[in-house]
Amino acid sequence: MTTAPVYLLGDINIDIVMAIPGYPGPGGDALVYEVNTLTGGSVANTAILLARMGVPTEVYTHVGMDMWADFALNALRREGVGVAHAPRDERAGTGLIFIPVTNDGERTMFSYRGANVLLDASEVRAEDFAGLGVLHLSGYSFLKSPQRESAWKAVELAQQMDIPITVDLGVEPAFALGADLQRLLRGLDLLVLGDQEVTEITHAGLETGVQQLLDAGVKTLGLKLGKNGCEIITRESRARLPGLRVNVVDTTGAGDAFSAAMIYGRLRGMSLGARGMLANTLGALATTVWGGGAALPGIHEAIVLLQAQDFEDPALEAWRAECLQTLGAGHAA
Repeated sequence: MTTAPVYLLGDINIDIVMAIPGYPGPGGDALVYEVNTLTGGSVANTAILLARMGVPTEVYTHVGMDMWADFALNALRREGVGVAHAPRDERAGTGLIFIPVTNDGERTMFSYRGANVLLDASEVRAEDFAGLGVLHLSGYSFLKSPQRESAWKAVELAQQMDIPITVDLGVEPAFALGADLQRLLRGLDLLVLGDQEVTEITHAGLETGVQQLLDAGVKTLGLKLGKNGCEIITRESRARLPGLRVNVVDTTGAGDAFSAAMIYGRLRGMSLGARGMLANTLGALATTVWGGGAALPGIHEAIVLLQAQDFEDPALEAWRAECLQTLGAGHAA
């Protein structure tokens, strides 16, 4: 089955993931008992998983002239991700993120976005968008110029060409957007964010905040609930998915995996509940490994985890069966 391509505008980074027992006080020292260096960045992680599921992907950003650029671009090429729109730039280094992870799997990020923010609007062209299936953006691409103008140009082109737009938002970008947030939400095909992000962005309770986002024009809301699963919400219906039991190691990349599943499910015509089931599954699996990028589990692991589930709720069972059928058919294709 041929799938329309997905373009992703955001960051390519090198993730340096460090397992730590805890944080020292100011000026103190702490031992790191494991280090993993991986290609990351929210759209890079999402692109890798989409490519593994047979979806053509292309990432729009910049990288530096350093060894980290070689590391990242080679890793993405090996995964089948297009990097023709991720040129090298001598003005800044490749993005780096230092990620300490505590024993409970919770990660804290210290980010240097580097060359990512140097993507120019002139590099986003209408002729490249012909036949595009989905445009996916990281909320962080709206933070700093010239990447900010590139993101808005991509949004405007997609709107003009009736291309579905999906966004993994984040609290900081939402606040930085200010009044422009309403402009972004209008007609958005999918918005991915956590329950706490909803309340912080809307300054309301969860249910009221969800309704505000739908009223602003979001067609589908992918609400991440951490270990409690997720909820996929439209104006007409809601699908609540319970959390899956996994051995949590590191939560890095879980949200990016969630986004990849939601985009894939839309392209494959999956029901709302089945999209949530797949997003729940890939998001949970992402927490079982250190870091994102090539370390993220894919189709095979998703099938194994789904096959191990036994839901009493008939709706959950139906969504699980739909996921397995779609993944099997998609993988065979």
